[in-house]
Amino acid sequence: MMTQVRKVGNSLGSIIPSALIQRFGLVEGTRLNIKELNGMIVIEPVTKVKKLPFSEQDLLININAHTAHADELAVLSSIELVE
Repeated sequence: MMTQVRKVGNSLGSIIPSALIQRFGLVEGTRLNIKELNGMIVIEPVTKVKKLPFSEQDLLININAHTAHADELAVLSSIELVE
């Protein structure tokens, strides 16, 4: 498929043909990784989210009212509330 580089605001861009949009399931906001590989420009959708080495459950294992500092929760007064 052929496309061309064109001006988009202060940058340059290219239109992705609809056949590729459908084939790869791209939608507005899809993140793309752009890299150079052996003199070619390679554009690929970012499909994997980096997994953190811990889960939310791991972080909450030993939490209780004391370790969560629940005793230090702020109490709102009527002068702080905005209507």
